[in-house]
Amino acid sequence: MLGPLGLAIGWALNYRGVGDFFTFDLSSPYTGSGKSSSAEQFLATITGADGGFRYLLLPHYFIYAAMPVIIAAVLYLAFLLYRAAPWRAVIGAALTTIGAVYFVGVLGAWLSFPVVGSVSPDEIADLGPVVRALTTVQGVLLVSTGLSVLVFVGLIVLASALTRGGLLSRWSAIAVITGNALILAFAGTENWMTIGALVTATGFLPLTVRTLRGNPAISPRRVSDTTTPIA
Repeated sequence: MLGPLGLAIGWALNYRGVGDFFTFDLSSPYTGSGKSSSAEQFLATITGADGGFRYLLLPHYFIYAAMPVIIAAVLYLAFLLYRAAPWRAVIGAALTTIGAVYFVGVLGAWLSFPVVGSVSPDEIADLGPVVRALTTVQGVLLVSTGLSVLVFVGLIVLASALTRGGLLSRWSAIAVITGNALILAFAGTENWMTIGALVTATGFLPLTVRTLRGNPAISPRRVSDTTTPIA
């Protein structure tokens, strides 16, 4: 639950206020939709008085910190699930881990840009073309960005099998699958991604509570009613 919650906080912090957050953008995904800034706006952000801390560094710190948590969580879930659904346990954990590694790599690239703010003010105007070229998603950055979405594909694979292992109720699994599907469908549009992460966290909440109590499995009396496998 903490991993998706960290993602939700990070994505939500991209907005200046509640009204801004609820201005939903239904642009096609992967095309610079949502709050994705132009090179000029991005340059203004990273060369601002706070060096881009509020609207670049702080949001991405939460997302950056969430990735190791997600990796640890899916490895634990795969361990619990392995006997009931070995293939989906392995595939789900592998996809999520690989995606998280690439996600961290992409974040590292973006988090390095505020160093531009250290140049003298009279040189900033000349940096526009350079920043535009660096922030264009192409080459290795394009490949890494594409592979980073495997985080959410892997979580969908795991959630589809966690009912079989008695770890998620059917409705919790549907919430996890729906939340990650929203993130994939609206990748780059942070308000929709925030909602998807919150739905995912809600789906994992019962499992998190049971794990903290020392028994991650659903009570045997409820398994027959709530753990219908999702094919």
